[in-house]
Amino acid sequence: MAFTFYIDDTSSPNAKAFLEYIKTLDFIRTTDENPEFSLSKEQLETLEDRRNARINGDVKTHSWEEVTDFARSK
Repeated sequence: MAFTFYIDDTSSPNAKAFLEYIKTLDFIRTTDENPEFSLSKEQLETLEDRRNARINGDVKTHSWEEVTDFARSK
């Protein structure tokens, strides 16, 4: 059985006490995962460069119909 808890303020005394308590239980397995998706500075720069190229018309974009037609023709 698995449960996911999201704790907004892990700096609060109650949150810290709760987390420390559940980590002491031998039948509880914890992971310190951050579910938020994040990009590195380099990835954000690449994304911005590609976005600007698309907006400026430096690269050709395709509609979904064009993509599927192309894929089916192969």
